[in-house]
Amino acid sequence: MQGAISAAVPPVTTGGTAAEPTGAVGLERYLFRIDRLSAWVGKTCAWIIVILAVFMTYDITCRYFSKTPVLGPFIREELWFTRAWAYDFAYEMYGTLFMMGGAYTLSRAAHVRGDIFYRMWPVRVQGAVDLLLFIVAFFPGVLALVFVGLQWGQLSYSFLERSPTQPQGPPIWPFKFVIPVAAFFLAVQGVAETIRCVQAVRTGVWPRRLSDVEETETILARQSEV
Repeated sequence: MQGAISAAVPPVTTGGTAAEPTGAVGLERYLFRIDRLSAWVGKTCAWIIVILAVFMTYDITCRYFSKTPVLGPFIREELWFTRAWAYDFAYEMYGTLFMMGGAYTLSRAAHVRGDIFYRMWPVRVQGAVDLLLFIVAFFPGVLALVFVGLQWGQLSYSFLERSPTQPQGPPIWPFKFVIPVAAFFLAVQGVAETIRCVQAVRTGVWPRRLSDVEETETILARQSEV
């Protein structure tokens, strides 16, 4: 999977990345601002993984000790409610983490795509194909998630939807609103990526983008493409 993600990032010969871009002017400054917004959202929501780990550890620990002759009956009878609640809540937090990281991943050009032919195309062809796909596939789907997801969230809130696994399961309706929020940030980052595609078609060079510290495997994969 890491290799596929590495291949999805434009090679350094097509503009590369800059951890701290200098000399950004005009439109490029606004593109970097969108990148920073997506990075802030993604890195802030990344702390969800700590909460997720706590609830998953609690759930697994209860499952393990429920099989012991000493604590088993107590956990099955007294802690069954909280253990089931923890599992459902962790499941919802994982979905939130996955969705809210979409814009951040897009800002780093890290979404997986079939790169067998793409990486051998000229930059203008890459930009034209990406631009076409953003228009005919990306924005229709993302905007549908914004508007339809908002309707789902409102409907879920109207009857205070809860997890169906138990009568007093954790509430689901707050997480239904994550769908339109995540799609909104993804659409904003999509605007920046569309502008980059237009610039790549016009100039034949991929514009700069923000980047983070990378794994050695990713760096070596890029160097092998030069």
